[in-house]
Amino acid sequence: MNSRESGASLSGRAYGRHHTINTSGRMSLLASAAAVSLLVALPAIAEAAEGDVETIIVTAQRRAERLQDVPITVTNISNEQLTSAGTQNLSDIAKLTPALRFDNLGVWAQPTIRGVGTELVQVGGASNVGIYVDGFYEPNPAEYDFQLINTEGIEVLKGPQGTLFGRNTTGGAILVTTTAPSKDTHAVAEASYGSYNALKFEGYGTTGLSDKVAMDVGVIYSRGDGYLKNIVDNSDTVGAYKKWSVRTGLKADLTDRFSVLLRYQHSSNNDPMGNLANAYVQNGQPLLYTANFPGVIVATKPSEVAFGPNDPQSFKAHSNAAQLTATADFDFATLTSYTQYRKDFSVAFQDLGHSSIPTVYLEEIIPNRTFTQEFLLTSKPGSRLQWTAGAFYFNNYDEINVGFGLFGAPLDFTNGGNGVTVKSYAGFYDATYQVTDQLFVTAGLRVSHDEDDKPFWNIPGPNGTQVRNYIPALKTNKVTPRVVLRYAVDSNSSVYASFTQGYKAPIYNVGGHSTVPIKAENISAYEVGYKQASQRFSFDLAAYYYDYKNLQLASYVTVGNTAFSVITNAGTSQIYGAEGHLNYEILDGFDVDAGAAYTHARYKHYVGSPTYPQCLVAACGASFGLFGVGGTSQDSSGLPMLRSPDFTATLGIRYTTELAGGKLALSSNLYYTSKIYFDSSDETSQTGYATLGLRGEWTNPSDRYTVAVYGNNVTGKRYLTQALLQTFGIGAVWGPPATFGGSVRVKF
Repeated sequence: MNSRESGASLSGRAYGRHHTINTSGRMSLLASAAAVSLLVALPAIAEAAEGDVETIIVTAQRRAERLQDVPITVTNISNEQLTSAGTQNLSDIAKLTPALRFDNLGVWAQPTIRGVGTELVQVGGASNVGIYVDGFYEPNPAEYDFQLINTEGIEVLKGPQGTLFGRNTTGGAILVTTTAPSKDTHAVAEASYGSYNALKFEGYGTTGLSDKVAMDVGVIYSRGDGYLKNIVDNSDTVGAYKKWSVRTGLKADLTDRFSVLLRYQHSSNNDPMGNLANAYVQNGQPLLYTANFPGVIVATKPSEVAFGPNDPQSFKAHSNAAQLTATADFDFATLTSYTQYRKDFSVAFQDLGHSSIPTVYLEEIIPNRTFTQEFLLTSKPGSRLQWTAGAFYFNNYDEINVGFGLFGAPLDFTNGGNGVTVKSYAGFYDATYQVTDQLFVTAGLRVSHDEDDKPFWNIPGPNGTQVRNYIPALKTNKVTPRVVLRYAVDSNSSVYASFTQGYKAPIYNVGGHSTVPIKAENISAYEVGYKQASQRFSFDLAAYYYDYKNLQLASYVTVGNTAFSVITNAGTSQIYGAEGHLNYEILDGFDVDAGAAYTHARYKHYVGSPTYPQCLVAACGASFGLFGVGGTSQDSSGLPMLRSPDFTATLGIRYTTELAGGKLALSSNLYYTSKIYFDSSDETSQTGYATLGLRGEWTNPSDRYTVAVYGNNVTGKRYLTQALLQTFGIGAVWGPPATFGGSVRVKF
């Protein structure tokens, strides 16, 4: 939330500053350019210092504090920025956030922050980056890349989150805040249409049912043909999709000090894009088992795929979530309770052969049930000691059933199911004490207990049935601390140094039928930073060093008629880097928002990294032409970590002016990433690339109607988003080409 101190300006002229969501931090700027940027900006800083200073209150530490007082690197993305950059799903925020990759493995989203991420598709294998919507933890990676519905803004917290948020994570957290019900009746509706028959409708409305009760409803629906062509049957709708979500809330102020907010959301997703791969090409050769078969059609161009007429690629998912937030205001503190129950179900079907003949059918049926409960007690402002205490409980039943068939044979599910119930208990306390007028000390501690309860995998039973084979529970305890020193240089700037630890719980590789536990990941993070905020200019800079141990990394192999996962701990890694951000209102209505990050992420010691060479010698026998036969591996020590570009940068420009009595807004968003690798052995990669988005919109004088035209990736750069390494070949999934469209928005 934002508030106004005496004499403070909250006019919000700076592009990207958000004025209703809790915000904390800015996007990033490369350290080597930071000094130059700061020198250029010094005149603006001096000019701004003569006027009132903008005060933005943030809750990145889950208690209200000024932006420049928060010793955490956070990218804040306002609703205005989300619209200007043409974001559709949560993954699109990567083009607004340096040091963030939001990749997928198939249909499972796997975000990475500052080199810390995961490639696991494994029951019980939590993400290294926690995702939260209105304070509620989202556990299912098949549901991470959701449509953004009535979103106020998003914060990306960088670094381990060991003491403040939900589950303990090693990489960071993504916090999504949506609009709360209001007794002030209003509504907005927007329809858009663009390339490849992409149609989207969004609507939101809220009203008061009484002087103490308000409700709202938000809906979003999108469908399109997709941008791919199947060169086997010339179909240009092979990537057709349909997605919709509805979200409703009921808020009741039961007394002056006690309120409740009940929310329900249903979402439906029918989008095969994550499974629509063609052949990865290396040295001019398509890396597929079937590439040299006579008469087989193989697609290699970015907008082409090759699948037979009876070879439907698909992904369908449904999700239902009920959430209750209760808030009690006491004289000394505020108590908030977050209670959630959600049920997800998804089915994915794909042919891993990626060619015109049926090769390897794989169907995955994934039910998921989650219950979470969190209590958060936060001190009232006004004293030298500000603190937060909390307790968190997590119960998640996660199951996957895999059907497997070779060369069009019927799917066999008898040997491909596994599951686990993950339980987590945690208590935490985080406090900041003002030692002097300028010196602040923060200390936090979290105690976690994690369990993999009743882990199992299926084995064949009589008459084609499945029998569950249970193994002993896996339990672990962990304490993670946080210590920060912050010095207020003046009333509007500060420097800080922090030490934070995080961890990711150990797991069983039940997908690989293994009883050997995979060790917990542990990370120790050191960070120093500087933050400054003034009326027209804000600047922050941070440098960090991570000591990262026991990374959980996976590969996938096929043995007979069964697909198995192989999970290993990658020894140690070393990550260091710097990032910064500046926001500068050059003139009234002309704003620049620039950020960049340098990330040096390397495996320090990793001997058993899996590799996927194609077996092309006679000794291979029946495995001739397959990839990664025999579990081949290499020493990846010293190599770049997967999905960890050395350099990423963003640049947003927005210009507003009056036109025909209304307001014209022109904006652009430029995103750049250097080379990335999709696997730990650095066999598959995507060279550096940039994408550019443009938008122009005009709002009529009544502020009721807005029309817009926009383009995404307007230069048409084609780039890989996934490389799928499997025994029968390596698939390539491509990002979208240039797309264009228009929209109409109406306020009521």
